[in-house]
Amino acid sequence: MVKPNTNLAAEFFVASQLFRMGYNVTLTLGHTKEIDLIISFSDGRNITIDVKGLKNKTNWPIKPKLKARSHFYIFVCFLDKINNLEVAPEVYVVPSLQIKKVLSKWSKTTQVDILAVDYRSIKNSIYKDAWHLIK
Repeated sequence: MVKPNTNLAAEFFVASQLFRMGYNVTLTLGHTKEIDLIISFSDGRNITIDVKGLKNKTNWPIKPKLKARSHFYIFVCFLDKINNLEVAPEVYVVPSLQIKKVLSKWSKTTQVDILAVDYRSIKNSIYKDAWHLIK
């Protein structure tokens, strides 16, 4: 079996959900990017989204750089079942201006300056399935 690409799977999943909500979405491709998706509105506004994928239930390492009312972080957790298409991933939508509320030290390192969003901390939060925040 081929190893799945967790990040691309997460980006395409989020893009699909946004298309289902009626948004005009553009997927940006490349490595080391801060913007994965762009939602364009007819009035000229844009919303940018940084998608983070997680195949297990640990944490998403993150270096949040963009902070704006129109920028969001969307965390996708495949719950240790990325190969099981019958299991829907969990999604957490966090406005970039609120990202500090969910950040903690990355548990896989002793370096203090590496931050992450811990799955255990966010799993029962107000950000779970908070698609309504995107508008």
